[in-house]
Amino acid sequence: MTADQEAMIREALAALPAGEFHLPDAVGPRWDELWIGEKVGLGNDFLKHVRQGQFEGIEDTGRKEHGLHVYLKTG
Repeated sequence: MTADQEAMIREALAALPAGEFHLPDAVGPRWDELWIGEKVGLGNDFLKHVRQGQFEGIEDTGRKEHGLHVYLKTG
């Protein structure tokens, strides 16, 4: 994950209300601007960083819906 990608995700997460979300929905239209390889890599990196606690207030629920990981913003 590049610094620009991380900043994009952190900005999107800051605007999200508490609750469950999928990463593409959180990022919004900017997600659609990424090519498929970037989406896969970014999704994997995000999951890894969430599990390592690098995104405070974000948890991996351990579930998937429609092929996408479900995350929880706690506050």
